Amino acid sequence: MKSYISTYFKISALTASLLLGGCELDEKHFSSVTPDTFFTSKESTYAVLARPFTHWRWFIGADRWYLQELTTDAMTCPQRAEDWYNGGEYFRLQYHTWNPDDRFVENTYNGVGGGIARTMSAKEDLERLDYSTVGMTDQDKADQVQQLEALIAWFYMRGLDFFGGMPIYESTQDELKPRASDQETFDHIEGLLKRAIPNLKKKIQLGGFEDGYIRQAAAATMLAELYFNAEAYTGRDRFADCAAICEDLIKGVYGNYELDKTWWGPHGFDNDRSTEVIWSAPSKGGGATETAWNWYWRYFYHQESSKYFGGVAGNGAPYNGFMLSPSRKPTGEVYTEFKLGNPYEKFHDNDLRKKPFVYRGSKNFEGMFLVGAQTNPITGESTKGTKAYQGQILNFIDIVAPFKELNSKYGGDISKLPSSIQVGEENSGVRLVKVPQPNLADQALQFDPDCPVIRLTEVYYMLAECKLRGGDTKGGADLINAVRKRNFVNGMDPDPVTASNLDKYRMLDEWLIEFLGEGRRRTDLIRWGAFTGEKWWDHEPTDVTRNRFPIPYSAISANNLLNPNPGYGGKGK
Repeated sequence: MKSYISTYFKISALTASLLLGGCELDEKHFSSVTPDTFFTSKESTYAVLARPFTHWRWFIGADRWYLQELTTDAMTCPQRAEDWYNGGEYFRLQYHTWNPDDRFVENTYNGVGGGIARTMSAKEDLERLDYSTVGMTDQDKADQVQQLEALIAWFYMRGLDFFGGMPIYESTQDELKPRASDQETFDHIEGLLKRAIPNLKKKIQLGGFEDGYIRQAAAATMLAELYFNAEAYTGRDRFADCAAICEDLIKGVYGNYELDKTWWGPHGFDNDRSTEVIWSAPSKGGGATETAWNWYWRYFYHQESSKYFGGVAGNGAPYNGFMLSPSRKPTGEVYTEFKLGNPYEKFHDNDLRKKPFVYRGSKNFEGMFLVGAQTNPITGESTKGTKAYQGQILNFIDIVAPFKELNSKYGGDISKLPSSIQVGEENSGVRLVKVPQPNLADQALQFDPDCPVIRLTEVYYMLAECKLRGGDTKGGADLINAVRKRNFVNGMDPDPVTASNLDKYRMLDEWLIEFLGEGRRRTDLIRWGAFTGEKWWDHEPTDVTRNRFPIPYSAISANNLLNPNPGYGGKGK
C-alpha cells in the first residue's frame, strides 16, 4: 500500500535515529495503491494492523532473548572446542563486557526503533480511515488503533528496559530528537497505556482462542509491568500501583482468565486456548514460515537431537549451543558459593517438570529437559556425538568441564578440572524443552505451540513480590503456592513457599524456575539489584552501568543528538 510504504520511508530519518544506521532518507513510492483503494473491506484493516505484530513476533526471540537470558544465572552458551567462540560475543554476554557494536545489542536497538516506527505508521493509516466505509464501527476503530497505541508502548518499554531513555516521537513526521530522560520515557509509556486500556476489547470466554492481538488484560498487564520495574527504571517505587492492577486482573476486571490446571497447558500444542495465556505470539507448525520458535530449535539442541525427539526434522540440524547454567562442579558437588543460579537443581526432584522430555504421541508429553543418556525410551533411538564424543551415546550432564582432557592435561585429578564458559564439551549442559517437540508421525505439530508473552502466572508472581516487599510474606507465599501445586502429583508440594522462607532469594528462585527460558531473567535480577551486584557460575559482580546496554555506534552516527549511556564513553561517560 502506498500510504504505508511511503510513510515508512518518510520517517527514515526518524528510524535512523532509532534503529537504522544506513537507511536512505528519500521518500520512495513502491505502489500506486492509495488508502482510498486499499481499504475496501474489514480484512484490509487487519492487513495493516497485522504488519507491526509480525515485527513483534520476530522481536521477542533470538537476540532479545540472548540479552535477557545469556547474560544471567539462568542460561549460558559455552565454547565447545572449536565451536561457539564466535569472536567472544557469548563470553561478553556472560561477563558483561559487551560493546556498542556487538550485533546482539545493535539488532535489539534496531528492533525497538523498527517496532515503534512500523506501529506508528500503521496507526496513522488506520486513524485516517472512516471505518463505516468498510462496514465497521467506531468501537472497532478504537480497538484497532489502541492496540497499536499499546504496542508502541510495549516497544518503548523494551527500549527503556534495555537502554534507558529513548527519543520520544508522536508522529512519523517528527524531526530527529535527542533521547528523553528515563522518567520522561516512563511517563510516555504510562500515558499510552492508560489511553489504550479503556478502548480495548475484553476477553469474555474463558479459554477462548488467543490470536496474538492485544486485549484489555494484555495492556493492563503491561502497565503493571511498568510499575513493577519503576524503581529500577526511574528510582521511584510504584509497587502499590502494580499490586492494584494485578488484583484487578486476578478478579477478572480486565477479562476472563484463570491459572491453567497443568504446568504444560501454557506451553503445549494447544496453548492458544490455555486459560492463563493473556498475550501470545501465534506460531504455525508443519514447516510454515510463521513460527515463533525456529531459532529455539537451532540453538538449544545437539546436531542429532532429532533422533531422540523421534525423527522430527526441525528447520535443519541444530547447532548444540545454549544450555542451563551448570549447577554442579566437575566433582559432582552442587555449587554453594553463590545463591543465584543452579537452575536445574532449583527444581525439586518431585517436580513433574524435572524429568527427561518424552513425547508420547497425540500431543501428550512429559518432562521439560534433555538430561542424562540421550536414548529415547519409546523408540530406542539415541543422540550420538559427532565431535569429541563421536559415535558415543551422549549423556547430557549438569556440568561444564573438559573431561576429555582429564588424563592428558590434569593428571587424572578431577578436582583440578576447570569449569568456565571457555571449556565446554559436546555433552555439557542440561537443555530446556519449554517448547514441546513431537515425533516424526506428528511432524506437522512442530513449532505449533504459540509463544506465551504474558501469562496470568506472571500477574500472580508480580502481586506476590509486591506483597513480599510490603511485608505480607504469607500473602505472597499463598499466591506462589497457588501456581506451584500444579507441578506435583496430586498437588502435593514438598517444599511450598512459606511466610518464613519467602525472601529475596526464594522470590528470585521462583521467578527462575517458573519462567525459565521465557526471556525475562535479566529484568528480574535488575529489579533486585542482583544483575550486577551478585555472582553466579563463572560470573563475578560487575559495574552498575551494565544494567543497561550501550547505544550502538551506528545509531549515534545516524543521529548526533543521541548521548551514549554512562559507562560506555562519550558524553554519557
